[in-house]
Amino acid sequence: MARNVSRFTRHQGFLTLWALLFLTSVSLLLTLILVGQAGQRATTTALTRDYRATTQQIKSEIRTRHNWSSR
Repeated sequence: MARNVSRFTRHQGFLTLWALLFLTSVSLLLTLILVGQAGQRATTTALTRDYRATTQQIKSEIRTRHNWSSR
């Protein structure tokens, strides 16, 4: 293993093999986080839209029943 270590730690600038692996893993992690947040935002928007539609329907039915019983 000691013979192979020098091959991976040559100083060829900042982007050595280990730096590339680190940057790749950080990029993957950030991508997963952003995709998860976008999915959560879409789900929240859909739930809010459905909630508003349902409450409007319930309010309309209550008004209709109230007007029907007032006659």
